[in-house]
Amino acid sequence: MDKLQNPDQLDMELMAEAELARLQRQHRIMEGDRKAFLDEITNKLKKQRKIILGLKRERDELMADIKVATCDGQKRKDSDVSTKLQRLLQRHEEVVAELRKEKARSDEIGQQVKKTEKKVAQMRLKEITDGEYQERIRSGRKSVQMLENKLETTVKRFCTVLTENRQMREEIDHLLIERTRFNAIWEKLLYDFNTGKKLMLDLIEQATLAYDQREEWCSKLQALKIRAHNDVIVHTQEMREMQRQLDHDGKLREFLTIKGQKRVMRDLEEKEMRKKEQEKADVEKQVKLYQTTLDQIKEFCEENDIERIAAKYLKQEEENFALFNYVNELSHELEVLNESISELQVKIEEQKEIAEERAQKQKETLDTLTQALEEATQRADGDEEVLKETEKELAQILEGIKDVFDLINCDCAPILDLLGENPDVNEDNVMVYLGLIEKKVSGLITTVYFKEKSEEDLYNIKGQKRIMSDLERKEKIKRMEMKEKLQQKLDHYSTMLKKSRGSQEKAKRLK
Repeated sequence: MDKLQNPDQLDMELMAEAELARLQRQHRIMEGDRKAFLDEITNKLKKQRKIILGLKRERDELMADIKVATCDGQKRKDSDVSTKLQRLLQRHEEVVAELRKEKARSDEIGQQVKKTEKKVAQMRLKEITDGEYQERIRSGRKSVQMLENKLETTVKRFCTVLTENRQMREEIDHLLIERTRFNAIWEKLLYDFNTGKKLMLDLIEQATLAYDQREEWCSKLQALKIRAHNDVIVHTQEMREMQRQLDHDGKLREFLTIKGQKRVMRDLEEKEMRKKEQEKADVEKQVKLYQTTLDQIKEFCEENDIERIAAKYLKQEEENFALFNYVNELSHELEVLNESISELQVKIEEQKEIAEERAQKQKETLDTLTQALEEATQRADGDEEVLKETEKELAQILEGIKDVFDLINCDCAPILDLLGENPDVNEDNVMVYLGLIEKKVSGLITTVYFKEKSEEDLYNIKGQKRIMSDLERKEKIKRMEMKEKLQQKLDHYSTMLKKSRGSQEKAKRLK
């Protein structure tokens, strides 16, 4: 057993020794690493301490700088520096803007210079010879003369048109005043007519109401008449009955007085007895008749008291008499109203005739005014056509000025800025063209004058003055006269053009 266990123990010991050696080696390595790490840590700590010291110094310096910077003097300096910086920035922006403007101006000037150079080159290409120049002068003279004639005729026509237009305007103003008067009269007549119509309608309504009331009261009056007639008949019958009763009572009284006398007559007594019985029977019949009549009256009046029936009858009689009087008054008023209605109808007919006559007169006046307005409108249309023709002639005159401008080869470079994009002759820039033409003609005259004078001086200095022939002298005189005439015509043409522009402005105002 010991022999068997020994190898195992040896192995275990060997393994333990190997493990111990490994651990010792690892311990030595770790110890070396620890020393190296400690050295490295100490070096890093030294460096970090140095950095911390440097940072502390920088912090102290910064705190000192902050204290210095936060003082009042430093703040004032900072504010001054900031204001200076703002001014410099603003000045920088202004300078940049001025540079841009100057650059744009230089570009525009360069473009204008290029345009001017192109136009100068074109004008140099358009230079003409003396023959063409003379031909153009002759054609320009003819065109100027034609334009002057046309302008004169146009001005005359325009003046006549203006006078006619003024007369027409005065007539139109007069017609407008008449129209306002007519409208005022028409409104007044309409107001009067409406008032009369309203009054007539009120009267017709009142008459209709009165007529209806008259019919109603007539029917009531007829009923009252019938009732009164019946009452009269009844009263007459009652009066007759009462008279008969009264006669009967008188006879009875007479009979009783006679009978009261003592007279013994048997036959007479028997007759008297029969007569009394007969009278008694008659009285009973009469009483019965009265009783039946009274019962009928009670039944009709629905009243049993005789005194009340009598009072009611008297009251009814009074009411009937009052109604009778009222009906008489109404009939009288109806007669008066009928008379007034007939008078009003006559007046209404008269007013209708007067209104028809006025309406006819107003219609005739309105037709006359309408015709006059149509004539004035036609005249105004004619004046507008004349004005259009005048504008056409003015356009021809402007074209003639352009031809003269091109004929004498005027330079339009000085007025390029004034002309803008429209180099044609128009009403706004015609005076500019005339001024250039006048300057050009004056320059030509001056050039010719100095040229002739220099030639004469040259001839005098050299002593070789020659006698000019009559033909050359006449040619020069004609040339000078032609220049003077051209100058005079240009002056006259400019004045006529000013007058034409003034008349055209007046025509526009009249429009």
